[in-house]
Amino acid sequence: MKKVIAITVMLLGLLLLTSSLLPAGDNDDYQVIKKAVQETSKVEPAKEVKWFKVLVTDTKTGKEKVKITMPITLVEIFARCADNKEVKLGRDGCSLNLPELLAELKKVGPLAIIEVNEEDETVKVWLE
Repeated sequence: MKKVIAITVMLLGLLLLTSSLLPAGDNDDYQVIKKAVQETSKVEPAKEVKWFKVLVTDTKTGKEKVKITMPITLVEIFARCADNKEVKLGRDGCSLNLPELLAELKKVGPLAIIEVNEEDETVKVWLE
């Protein structure tokens, strides 16, 4: 009988020692998630796009060859006034509507649209 009690006590002790290695229960998971959500900083809305920018730089000298900064509203006016608002891409006839494209890009906020690095120059186009 003493052996059974000793083995039971040892098993309980072993169980208590290893319980910290087992995954946390649902309540513990909930507490961890709740704490993480409370500590996470609030997401700020995207800044408003105000400028359309193009920069062409000579890669050898580092000098700016072309620098264009235009208000985004002016670019939108040009897009609305264009004779052909649909830009065809490739032979399949896929097309982009310029005013819609600009509206969607503005929703995203400031971003780099494209950067092309060539041997002699780098071209960057972005919204700021």
